Amino acid sequence: MIRPHDIIRDCVQLALQGKGKTKTNPIVGAIIVKNGKIIGRGYHSCYGSSHAEIEAMKSAFEPLEGADLYVTLEPCSHHGKTPPCVDAIIKNKIKRVFIGVVDPNPDVAGKGINKLIEAGIGVFVGFNEELCASIIEDFTKGVLKKEPYYTLKIAESLDGKIATKTGDSKWITSESSRTYVHFLRSISDAVLVGVNTVNKDDPMLDARLIDSNINPYKVVLDPFLSIKMDKVLTNKYANRLIVFTKCENKKIRELKERGVKVFVDMSGGEKIDLDFVSKSLFKEKILNVFVEGGSETAGFLIDSGKIDRVYFFMAPKIIGGKNAITAIGGEGISDIKDAYELKEIEIKRFEKDILITGKLNDYKEYVIKLTDKVRNRCLLGL
Repeated sequence: MIRPHDIIRDCVQLALQGKGKTKTNPIVGAIIVKNGKIIGRGYHSCYGSSHAEIEAMKSAFEPLEGADLYVTLEPCSHHGKTPPCVDAIIKNKIKRVFIGVVDPNPDVAGKGINKLIEAGIGVFVGFNEELCASIIEDFTKGVLKKEPYYTLKIAESLDGKIATKTGDSKWITSESSRTYVHFLRSISDAVLVGVNTVNKDDPMLDARLIDSNINPYKVVLDPFLSIKMDKVLTNKYANRLIVFTKCENKKIRELKERGVKVFVDMSGGEKIDLDFVSKSLFKEKILNVFVEGGSETAGFLIDSGKIDRVYFFMAPKIIGGKNAITAIGGEGISDIKDAYELKEIEIKRFEKDILITGKLNDYKEYVIKLTDKVRNRCLLGL
């Protein structure tokens, strides 16, 4: 017996194959069932390519008329990079459509569902809502705020240090932890650091331990344009470098000649305006930003409220010393009651290391509530 919740769960697994490749589009998975058997599968594989529903229909090995379509996200009804998916569903005479959650994009939300119902297609909404909403939280933040989803990674000792008093930090955590970090980079559009990290470590910031061909953008916060030209600029990833600064001088021309994108923040103060950074990156189709800067960069983004999720890798080591570098700098809080508290905490082990991950901001509930509203207008009973 086909159970919609089970099929939608399988659709989620398909959707995750597109993670890190769809830019400002959501990841989506779709499955087509006819006469009790799966006849087609698809997912949104990359930005600008066919959507999951279309890929599933293309892969079908039987006629689509009378079949059921299961999809994690409401099919689109507007022209974007590709034609509307609802038109193809109607044209191919799909009988019923089972939808995980409603699309939070105001250009779509409920409109695709309405068009399917008007065409006489049975529409059923709200399956595994928590799961379907959780895989598109970055997309949801993007459509609501027009800025990227920020994930902070920290590799620290048991006593919260990321480097010794001499600045030595290689390697606090295990090789397994570092490999997982490369995976997290591989599903991100960009890796963000402060200029001090660049000048001191000259990091590659790639995902070579997973796939040498994966190359996220490198974003550097450099308010005084102090980046050393013999650092990141000389490696093979210079053309994927984005620098934010508050300073205008001849170095900007040299950076641009080497293929670097430079954004100059003209606001007041000495610190770069993170709203300016966010809006600029979003316009560049960068939806997921993986923050790997030092203590001050981490503290700056935490204080600003920009960080949405954190990954804390803790090694069972004690560094000690008042001059050792702590994981989170910045202004911090004055009262414990104001401390940033993680939600939806998960704990994993990597060799001897412990990983604690959780969210600081939640965009899932918005999608779930929107889905509940739309569900009341659809056919019920399954």
